[in-house]
Formats: sequence, C-alpha cells, structure tokens
Amino acid sequence: MKGRLRSVLALGALLGGGALAGGVATPPSWLGQRVDVAQTAFCRAWGCELVEVRENARDVVGAFDGTLRRYRLRDGWTLDVGVRPAGWVSTARLYLPAGPGPIVNTELNTLSPQGHRLAAEFLTVLTGRRFSPDAVAACEDQELAEYSRDPVRFRSASGRLLSRWTTPAGWPYRAWCTAVNEPGVRAGWRQD
Repeated sequence: MKGRLRSVLALGALLGGGALAGGVATPPSWLGQRVDVAQTAFCRAWGCELVEVRENARDVVGAFDGTLRRYRLRDGWTLDVGVRPAGWVSTARLYLPAGPGPIVNTELNTLSPQGHRLAAEFLTVLTGRRFSPDAVAACEDQELAEYSRDPVRFRSASGRLLSRWTTPAGWPYRAWCTAVNEPGVRAGWRQD
C-alpha cells in the first residue's frame, strides 16, 4: 500500500513536466498533489470561495471514497474538487450550473470564447498538460452535434472525451467537456 501511495504522490511531478509555448514550464498539476486549491494562482485570480465539503457518495465518477470540495468563483462558475483520503486531488470539474427546469435544444447553454479560455486555463493547471480554448470549443461543438442527433441519449450523458493519457506509472487519466445542461470541463483519475 505504501508503494502505491508513493506512486500516486509522485504522479504530480510526472504530470507537471511539460512546457508551454516559448519554453516556459507549466506549473505542477493539481492532480496527484496535496493542493490547497483556494491558495492557487488560479483561485486567487478567479476568486474561489469554499462553500461545501462533503463525503463522496458511491455514485461519484472516479474514486468515491474521500471528499468533494465545492468552490464558487466570482463570475458564477462552480469548481468541484475530488480529494482522496490521503489528501491528494483525484478529479476536478469547472462548470456553469444549469438554470431551473429542463434544458431543451434551443436553450442550450454554450460557453463563450472567454469561457473556453477559462476552461482551457483550468484544465492546464489541473493536469499540467496544455489545453487550448479552440480544443475546448471543438469538443463542445462535437457534443452539441451528437446531442442534436439523439437528445434522449444525452439526458444522462456525462460529456465528450477531450483528451486521454496514461502516466509513466500507468495511471489512466481523462479530460472531458460538457455542453448539455451544465457546460464546462472536468479531468481526473478513473474518468472512463
């Protein structure tokens, strides 16, 4: 067990090794790290306020043991962070909460170009991998196209795959976008 925990904690260092354009190193990822999310540069810039900490239920995507920490950003976004019992971040999701009542095709909430930039910035700091606003927008467009072909299927859909990778230690990670109901992005461990 201790060897596995060391592998998990080393994961952050492995994920944070990429570089952004211009040779500037990306910050270490939140994933696989013990991070005080409210004290990150991302949260200082966007005004994250912790509003809830709760034990995860068994229906949580990814690892169900641990806690979910919910933050509100000053511009109306919600940030959910999954924290494992050992304290490391396993998943996180940034989204705009759906309005009251069901959302039909003509009322879909899509992200603005500024929303795509924020989503890409969030995924980059969360994962230590580079995400572009154009990739987030394309993912959203693909999900909306699929939704328009089969709205019934998407009533319970959890989004569209944006990226997948495996760490050198063999840990599977996924990033997803969502456009239907609560537009946003998420990424983390065991996000199949």
